[in-house]
Amino acid sequence: MKGLRVIGDYAAEFLVITLLVAVSALSVIFLVPVLVGVTGYFSKELDARRFKDIFTTIGKNWKVIVFYTIFQLIIIVVPVLNIYFFNTHPEKTNNFVLAISVIALLFGTIYLATSPTVIVNMNVKFRQLLYNGFMMLFGSLWRSIISVLLLLGIVALTLTYPYVLVLTLYIVPMIISKLMKENFYKLKAKALNLSVEQLKRKEKEDDYLDEKGAVKPVDIHFEETASPTEKTDGDGAMSEDVDKTDVEEQNDSDGVIAESSEDIAKVDGGEQNEVTASNAESSDSTQNE
Repeated sequence: MKGLRVIGDYAAEFLVITLLVAVSALSVIFLVPVLVGVTGYFSKELDARRFKDIFTTIGKNWKVIVFYTIFQLIIIVVPVLNIYFFNTHPEKTNNFVLAISVIALLFGTIYLATSPTVIVNMNVKFRQLLYNGFMMLFGSLWRSIISVLLLLGIVALTLTYPYVLVLTLYIVPMIISKLMKENFYKLKAKALNLSVEQLKRKEKEDDYLDEKGAVKPVDIHFEETASPTEKTDGDGAMSEDVDKTDVEEQNDSDGVIAESSEDIAKVDGGEQNEVTASNAESSDSTQNE
């Protein structure tokens, strides 16, 4: 029964993802946001991911997705149109223009493979996206080459055998998202001076990465035991409670809670006046005697 359920889940994914990517590809402008959303969908395990994750990912990262979409439309669509449809330049400059178009198309394909994973796992701005998207290539060169070749194969199928393209709209985004996620793990593990296995284990056990892949603003200790000089959050909270208790006891000792420096001055002034008055009374009684 479990095997049939898994097969049914994959079949439903194939139909929904293929239809969604195909419709977005026909509109052109929505293809890039949908690919980012699909990457966020595939970043989760089969039992945990839901189709709404696609649109949730787009909604959470819409600002950087807008600039990323414009960038991709310029660096991919324009060279493709130039190479295959607008190849009417004068003969002397034709080769130069075609070379520039091919280079731009290659860079656009690279960013199409790497940037969705960066957007899903990191909270970045557009300039940071360009840098991190290029650095993702060095997580694993062979995985990056496979991802780029798969995308170039889709471009070739689009222009030659568009009917076969339908079979790739599910499997190719899934493969690329898995390969690039491994690149991301490798680069992040290197930055944290850990192994990839340790990073994955700590992510599952402690959940120290937020929904965008950024490290949460807390101290992360990968050792099993903490050093004696370090305090845990519980110890810090207890010490703060002790300090507050001491302050309250000091304030309550005279039955007066001093809320400001003026209140303290007033209390001190009142006490001095009382002491002066008592001294005066004692001196008067001494003189009378």
